[in-house]
Amino acid sequence: MDVLHSTWFWLAVIAAPAITAVGVLARLARREPPIELPPGARPLRWEDEDEPEIWRQGDREPPKR
Repeated sequence: MDVLHSTWFWLAVIAAPAITAVGVLARLARREPPIELPPGARPLRWEDEDEPEIWRQGDREPPKR
């Protein structure tokens, strides 16, 4: 009977951190809702928004004739 109890003990010791890690990763994977800003405030822009978008060759408009 002592072997059975020690087996369950070590199973719990090994499984507890694994279950905790899965729970933490599941919580981190959720997307948080956007922050509510006070009236009159606007969100900051990304720095690269002002730069023109780089098009791939297939996405470019055909040349005008």
